[in-house]
Amino acid sequence: MSIMIYAGNAIDCTIGVWFGLSTLTAAAFGNMVSNLVGLTAGGTVERAAMHLGLPSPGLSEAQRALKVVSRAGFAGTLVGAMVGCALGMLHLLFIDTDKSAILKLQALTQDQELAFEVECSNKTRNDATAITVRGPDVDGILASMTAALSAAGYSVLELHAEHRMDEGQESLLPSSEGTYEDTFIVRPRGTPGQVPDDDLEELGHTILAACKDPLSSHSLKAQVQDLRDDNEALIERVLWLEGALEDRQIKVERRVRVEGSGDGGDGERSDERTQ
Repeated sequence: MSIMIYAGNAIDCTIGVWFGLSTLTAAAFGNMVSNLVGLTAGGTVERAAMHLGLPSPGLSEAQRALKVVSRAGFAGTLVGAMVGCALGMLHLLFIDTDKSAILKLQALTQDQELAFEVECSNKTRNDATAITVRGPDVDGILASMTAALSAAGYSVLELHAEHRMDEGQESLLPSSEGTYEDTFIVRPRGTPGQVPDDDLEELGHTILAACKDPLSSHSLKAQVQDLRDDNEALIERVLWLEGALEDRQIKVERRVRVEGSGDGGDGERSDERTQ
C-alpha cells in the first residue's frame, strides 16, 4: 500500500502533469509498480523470516486439509491485509495530495496560452456588457475567470458555455477535445448599467490573465480564508478591548463594616475602589 501511494503520487506529479493523465490513471500505474515490487520482494521476505528463526507451523498434509485450518488461514490473511492497508494509508497524512492538481493547472503550454481570445462588447446588450472567451478546455479556467470578475468588482448576470468541435472531429469524441466559447453577461457591482467603454480594455486584460493562470481562483480562495481568520481574530480583540474599557469607566464605592469600634458598637468606614 505504501509503495502504491508513493509511486502513484510521484507518477501523478511528473508523468501525469506532462501527458495530462488523470489521478486514477496514475493510481493504476502506482498499483502496477506495487505489484511488481511485491513479486520481486516476496521471496526476500520469506528468506529473511527463515534467517530470523521464526517458527514454522509444522502442519501435516492431513491437518492442512482440515476446514478449520483453511478458515483460520483465510481469516489471518484477511485481517493481515486489512491491517497492512490501514497502516499503509497513514502515509497519506504526510503527502500533499493537492500538489498534482496544482501542477496540472500550471501546466499550460505556450500554444494554449496563445489560443485564448477575449472579446468585450457593449453592443450585444443595452443593459449589460458581454464578455466572450474562446480557447482550449483547461481545468480550472471557468472558476478562474469567475473569481477574477468577482475580485475586480463585477457581477455575473448570465453565463453561456458552448463546446465547439475542431474540423474533422466527430461528435462522439470526449468533450475535453476541441475548444470552448464562454460568454459572460456582467455589470459593475451595484450599478445597473454597462461597463464604461474606457474600462473594457482593462477588463479584457483581467480575463486574459485569469485564463493564463487558472491558479488565481485557488489563490483568491486562500486569501479570502486568511481574511476571514484575521477578521475573527480582530473581532475577539475588539470585544476584549471594549470589556477592558468598560471596566475602567466604572467607579465603585463600598461601605465596609468594622467590628470593635471605640464606643462598643459596630463602626463603619468607606472603602472607595475604582475600577
